[in-house]
Amino acid sequence: MTYRKYNGRMAGERKDESGRSRGRPRRAEVDRAVLTAAAELLAERGYAELTIEAVATRAGVGRPTVYRRWPTKDDLAVHALVDAVQPLDAPDTGDALDDLCELAISFVIQLSESPLGRVVLGVHAESGRRPQLAAPLRDRYLKPRDAAITGVIERARQQGALHPDLAAETIRDLLFGPLVYHWLITGEPLDRGTAEALIAAARRAISP
Repeated sequence: MTYRKYNGRMAGERKDESGRSRGRPRRAEVDRAVLTAAAELLAERGYAELTIEAVATRAGVGRPTVYRRWPTKDDLAVHALVDAVQPLDAPDTGDALDDLCELAISFVIQLSESPLGRVVLGVHAESGRRPQLAAPLRDRYLKPRDAAITGVIERARQQGALHPDLAAETIRDLLFGPLVYHWLITGEPLDRGTAEALIAAARRAISP
């Protein structure tokens, strides 16, 4: 799991190869600079210490420029996570249960190794205290990822690979929950051997 890097200057104007001014940056360049700055600061300082002023300073833009695009810190933090954390890419090998297990393993390993991994969990925790953060986080970040997981679960169900009495949410939690919990308890990136052992146990619980 990675986050995108902004690849150049961002101080209010662009320059050509000779160093001459080419006018103010395009909107897309401003957006990229702000979102990259927000992702970097989230990784370095966490959600609690994220400020619009710090983001604007790092991006090389004025605070009004940031506020026009993202009126609140919550808006900016969610947008930065959506932009920075790659969406779930579910495999499709023909064996949906294998695909589901591999999706869980690769997702949590990548999350645990990413500079933004702890930030994602921290923002989730903060959303429990801030409804104004919880709603956009759920709608823009969580729902698309949950939809990808549910899609693989339904494929596995159609192949008869899952216990018929288990809801999709239960299957998801049994697979992903132990991996995330182990990561939180140890505080170290999740290794594949441990992940596969945990998934093997969960797989026995969800199989028919």
